[in-house]
Amino acid sequence: MSDRGLRDENRSIRIEKDAISSAIISGDGNKVVIYQYQLERQLPQEKVSTTGEIGSNPYKGLLAFLEVDGERYFGREKQIEKLWNLFRTLHENTTQPEAPLRLLPILGPSGSGKSSLARAGLIPELARRPLPGKSQARVAVLVPGTHPVEALATVLARVATNDQTPVAKTREFAQELKQTSSNTTDTIIYDGLRRIANVLPEIAVSPLVVLVDQFEEVYSLCDDAIERQIFIENLIHAAGDRSGCVSVIITLRSDFLGETQRHPALNQAIAKLGVIIPAMSTEELRRAITKPAELAGHPLDEAVVNLLINDTLGREGALPLLQFALTRIWEGLKNGVQAVKTLEQIGGVGGALADEAQRIYENLNEEEKKIAQRVFLGLVQLGEGTSDTRRRANIDSLISYTDKPESVKRVIGRFAQPGVRLITLSSLDGTETAEITHEALFAHWEQMRQWLDSSRSDIRFQRRLDEAAVYWNQNGRPNGSLWRSPDLDILKNYKQRANDNMTPLQVKFFQASQQADNNRKLLQWLGIGGLVAGLFFVSVLWRSSEKGRIEEAALTAKILLSTATDPLTGLERAISLVGQSRSPLFSFPNQSLPPSVQDSLFSAVQNNRNKNVLKGHQGTVNSVAISTDNQRIVSGGRDGTVRLWDTQGKQVATFRGHQGSVNSVAISTNSQRIVSGGRDGTVRLWDTQ
Repeated sequence: MSDRGLRDENRSIRIEKDAISSAIISGDGNKVVIYQYQLERQLPQEKVSTTGEIGSNPYKGLLAFLEVDGERYFGREKQIEKLWNLFRTLHENTTQPEAPLRLLPILGPSGSGKSSLARAGLIPELARRPLPGKSQARVAVLVPGTHPVEALATVLARVATNDQTPVAKTREFAQELKQTSSNTTDTIIYDGLRRIANVLPEIAVSPLVVLVDQFEEVYSLCDDAIERQIFIENLIHAAGDRSGCVSVIITLRSDFLGETQRHPALNQAIAKLGVIIPAMSTEELRRAITKPAELAGHPLDEAVVNLLINDTLGREGALPLLQFALTRIWEGLKNGVQAVKTLEQIGGVGGALADEAQRIYENLNEEEKKIAQRVFLGLVQLGEGTSDTRRRANIDSLISYTDKPESVKRVIGRFAQPGVRLITLSSLDGTETAEITHEALFAHWEQMRQWLDSSRSDIRFQRRLDEAAVYWNQNGRPNGSLWRSPDLDILKNYKQRANDNMTPLQVKFFQASQQADNNRKLLQWLGIGGLVAGLFFVSVLWRSSEKGRIEEAALTAKILLSTATDPLTGLERAISLVGQSRSPLFSFPNQSLPPSVQDSLFSAVQNNRNKNVLKGHQGTVNSVAISTDNQRIVSGGRDGTVRLWDTQGKQVATFRGHQGSVNSVAISTNSQRIVSGGRDGTVRLWDTQ
């Protein structure tokens, strides 16, 4: 590699910022303009010393280095050079039929520095050394979140309008991204990103780079398989278009590589073009530790540097811990404490993070400690076969109905204050959000591990409850979206033991569900909902005649059970007769249930074929088939999966391969083969073994 790889003599860049974007301008006048989907909350900046004293902290702590931090990002010069060369190669011969996708996947485990390398390394380098003929690039930076299509539409709208809150344009672009078209082979494609980019002003000389940071959120946070497909296919199609207007960079945690197999084109591109970020070498760590301090005018002692290197080298996920320890050391120096002493006090690189979190937690009162536990658990996305990850959440969703909002925000602020920043605060379209700054906290803070180990089932249940409550609220609070037994029974138990953890909306959802359930019981008690609604108005004087009427209704219900298309309806009618016969208005003194009512109820149970409810699909079930020996059931759904069940309700197998909704399924007479047809235009044959 040339000496230019170290770039010390050419690091100078100028940063221009406004409310919408940041511009990185090199000494040669080259410019890269960065647009963010997530507008970071502005925090007070430390003043730089002009008196020779120790000035502002040059280290980032748990925060990733951003594009504007390029001048103080050291140690990854060789990797930056490698990525820049690969990115340039992807833009050569773009008009050739076999040209590769302009997609650069940056891979590595949590804490390996992927985000910093992409954002503070590669992007500023594109300003220092632009691609040939592309000296005015635009970079759209986003994290997918729960709605990746909306995230992409928002940042594109900011690029197009230079407006901080382009609501109308975001909605327009989101619809455009969801539109499909067909190519010459009649394959359905999502090409909205390409079409939007092609009409951006000066796109020929100012190309668009879409940087999707924390790409794993497409799988860990987005539950909609269709939206996930739309997002990924838009990126792939735009990156492969011969116009060369759009390039894509993604950072992806390596433990999510298996998830990409759901999308073959993406999986193949990652296999062919992916760059795995190696652990930093001794010399790279030395530069990352020493150079920022040197530029700040206060070099660190060689002995301290060696201790930090030895404590970091070969340790998985240690880079954010190293930066955090360095921030503590710098703060100690400003207070007259020697670096070695600070390093000893914080317990080395691994101890700094956990000690700081525990110190803040121990200084809270008992009420605040309960709030802190609820907040941190609310910011964790539990892994399903993968490690737990960060979860970005609206601050309002972290406030229990028993809390004062200002108390919750005060506790969050303790962990988010400058110099600590264990929690990062941001703003999405005016909504304040929070997220744990780095997943290293999960592994190193013992208090956090204890909370997670004891609360996993409750966390899963509350996420399910929150999703149901939000859906109910957003759709006008219909009774049909409320919970009944057995879900309501579980919710009652949850409220008894975790009442303080429920949000105001969740409590309203519970109260509405309980009220609706009480109303149903009252109606049943009054006898309404049976075969004869007029029984409500029958007086006690008509009791003997109503006995005959109920017995006649029981006989009718029994007859209907043999012909009704919905056996549950027959069962409901038979049960309603039980309520009628026990009603105070129509009860039969000193008698058990009339024989005719008992008979209709037994017949309903005997004839009811709804033996089980099979749950597993994430969305609508489009097609179901059963084997001729009645031993196997196969289903296909909107979530893109084909599922095999036994008749006892146990899921035997799940088949993935369709890129979209599965519309039709069938199973062979010997139950050995399944055939499925999907929205992606493919028919697939599966071996049940």
